[in-house]
Amino acid sequence: MAMNRPDFEEERRWLEQVLTGQIPLGAAMALEIQRLDDRGIVLRAPLAPNVNDKGTAFGGALVSLMILAGWSLPRLALRRAGLAAELVIGRCEVRFLKPVTGALLAECDWPPAPEVEAFSKQLAATGRGRLELAPRIVTADDKELAASLQARYAGLAKTDVEAEGK
Repeated sequence: MAMNRPDFEEERRWLEQVLTGQIPLGAAMALEIQRLDDRGIVLRAPLAPNVNDKGTAFGGALVSLMILAGWSLPRLALRRAGLAAELVIGRCEVRFLKPVTGALLAECDWPPAPEVEAFSKQLAATGRGRLELAPRIVTADDKELAASLQARYAGLAKTDVEAEGK
């Protein structure tokens, strides 16, 4: 079955509104979508609102940006599949590898298409779906790995009443 190519520009506008309009932390971080395409997503946030007392990126900001980068892809998969579901992070493990002294860049690659399809099918069939993702922070200047996250995102189907109210 051939799938239509997503309208990434429309999805970018929609998703950026979700990330900054519905999630106050995204707005406070001054988050923006730098790239959204068939490879994945890159979120960018300036250092100034995300800085710690050492003049580097606050660890919580790095984790938050990685979680949001990872969260964005299954959120788009649910939207594309027309599924009404809550999306939460069920488990994660983070590694900090080097300080970030400039803009924060969180990258997350799309998992293989069969994994995305299995996530949607499992959610539709059982009301629950899982997707494993590995967002990461790279330095803005030399694209070196600064932090990584291994995360499991869970989709939880909304009831018909919940879906109608949203």
